[in-house]
Amino acid sequence: MTAPKSLLRPALVSFSALALLGGCTITPGTDTLAQTDPLEKFNRKVWNINSKADKLVMQPVAKYYNKKVPEPVRKAIIRIFANLEEPFNAINNLLQGKPYLAGKNIARLAINTTVGIGGIRDTATKIGVVSTVEDFGQTMARWGMNGGPYFVLPFMGPTTMRDAVGTGIAQWADPFSYCVRECHFVPNAATYAIAVVSVVKMRAQMAESGADSFLESSLDPYAAARSAFLQHRRAQIMDQDAPGNKSSNAAITDADLSSSGLDDTSSTSTSTSTGDPALDNAVADLESKTKGNDTPTP
Repeated sequence: MTAPKSLLRPALVSFSALALLGGCTITPGTDTLAQTDPLEKFNRKVWNINSKADKLVMQPVAKYYNKKVPEPVRKAIIRIFANLEEPFNAINNLLQGKPYLAGKNIARLAINTTVGIGGIRDTATKIGVVSTVEDFGQTMARWGMNGGPYFVLPFMGPTTMRDAVGTGIAQWADPFSYCVRECHFVPNAATYAIAVVSVVKMRAQMAESGADSFLESSLDPYAAARSAFLQHRRAQIMDQDAPGNKSSNAAITDADLSSSGLDDTSSTSTSTSTGDPALDNAVADLESKTKGNDTPTP
């Protein structure tokens, strides 16, 4: 009888926060402190360590994954993980006072889990039920919490204090993450496998998006990554990231996958599209500034 009670905890935490939200005025917080980057010296040291580890381990693994895993399988994995995120998307949309979008999340979960065979196919989008992705960091920002300082976490990359707290809370409030860790019917081997596949999947998407070449061509990769992250994050918080409020983690439709380069493995295009308009605009803006700096003065 303990398992059902444990599964209720994430919902109780989330809906308790929703009750508190009812008396609050929602004014999105800012990322002013993160932009000044008071921890830059520390962050650059961690960035250098992460970059070396990435080149030695994650980049080769991501390239091998993209080369050896068939395209249909990669696309199915992206969709399955996106489908598993829908319950937490719904919770965060509720916490942000967007019950209609929360309903769409639940509808997507029902449709793609059944007709879409566990999320392998994105049937919901094909019939007009578009993904609306939200995380707890975005929710806290919508409640008025400022971003705090910008961090580069070991092996995890860029974040802010607010988003780091949100990630930690998500481990307890996200039904999928909680169940993977606490449900006794999920074997330990499966838990580790899910974590590994999730990380490799995200790194492989990043490699195919052109982010690696963008950073390598930047005069200051650390500053470029920080600026792109903060611009992209702000767009997500303000629901400006894409039609239907889709984040870069929601590249699950055929159109999204095509625009990110995942749908055309034979293409030789060097496009840096990530499938997320807000992130693409941030990268394009930084690239134009970089090119401007590289132009020799007469």
